[in-house]
Amino acid sequence: MYDWSKIRFLESTENLKSIVRQSTGRTPSTTAARGIAACLQQGRIFFEIASIAPLQVKPLQLYYGIVGFAKAIILARQGRSSIATLAQSHGLSEISEHNAKIEDMTLQFRGNGLFAEFNDTVAALGRLFYYDERGSFQQVPKPFDLSASLTDSRCTLKDVLARIPGLETAYQRTFGELPACWPIELEYQGQVSHLRLYVPSTFSDREELRLLVQTWRAKFPFLDDWCFTQGSRAWDQSYLTFNNYEKPAEGEFSPEYLVLRNDSFGPYRKTMPNARSFAALLPALAGGIIVDHVKAIEPLNGVLLSEFALHFCAAFILSSLVRYRPQIWQHALSHSALEGRPTDDRALSLIEKFLEIVLLEFPKLVEKAIDWANSHDLRV
Repeated sequence: MYDWSKIRFLESTENLKSIVRQSTGRTPSTTAARGIAACLQQGRIFFEIASIAPLQVKPLQLYYGIVGFAKAIILARQGRSSIATLAQSHGLSEISEHNAKIEDMTLQFRGNGLFAEFNDTVAALGRLFYYDERGSFQQVPKPFDLSASLTDSRCTLKDVLARIPGLETAYQRTFGELPACWPIELEYQGQVSHLRLYVPSTFSDREELRLLVQTWRAKFPFLDDWCFTQGSRAWDQSYLTFNNYEKPAEGEFSPEYLVLRNDSFGPYRKTMPNARSFAALLPALAGGIIVDHVKAIEPLNGVLLSEFALHFCAAFILSSLVRYRPQIWQHALSHSALEGRPTDDRALSLIEKFLEIVLLEFPKLVEKAIDWANSHDLRV
């Protein structure tokens, strides 16, 4: 459960003035600080209500809380003079078919609105973090994409849930397919960086290993910029290791470079090639803003969104479901089948898990985005 004292501290206009000055270099006016504090309080109260609300209305309370927090972040990070300067529309529209299943509920991105303002504000906070050879915390700015390229494009609730960190296992169990988000391990050893994926499939020879790596590179194209250096088998899973080396001229999977040893394929070289800057080889990654487990996210309609922009989208779709299509939501919650209307409950446990994640993770974003003293240096 999130410690709300951290948000309550920011609901003081005097505390906010000093905190925002530390974070952005600008001191908000009393009017602006009151606006931020009001949005923070509204977001907190809605989240507290959502934490105990029945599932029938929980998504709606949660979305209202996200909107309050989003407004506070925009006001604080962008130095807006008042709430009146914020977009009045959501910037998203729910355009689902009349009898759409919950997982197929669809939204359309609009050119302007609160979502675009929120996404573009949070996108700038993207970071890669690591501990150097002395054990000191380091970070490299790595912004997510702006939302302009999403205008008029569409996506389903399933598309969004596939990309949300923390839902990987639940998503795979629900839909029987790999999610569009995957944990990665990053290890930094001076100039050499190691990137590892633990994937739920295996290989029996060099060619199957090459095809396996090809599959994951198609899923996360940035892996093609990394040199594949090792494939290890463990039970029915595999470890795939990439390094920031220059790729060998003879090819990553050639017998001259990749050698079988003890049931694993690894490089055979007396001298290793030059290492390249790891930061230049990585996109923005989930977990960087709140300094959490690192995960790669597939772009949505060609745009790489932060996990919190995805939270906004999924919560918007679910809130629209509760507000405007309560019969569909209630039918799903009933776990029943009606004439001409089969059961629509297979995504319910996934949705409940999503709501739990947002209740815990989104307030951390608020803290990190606004309170510099407790969130490392996020100056942009």
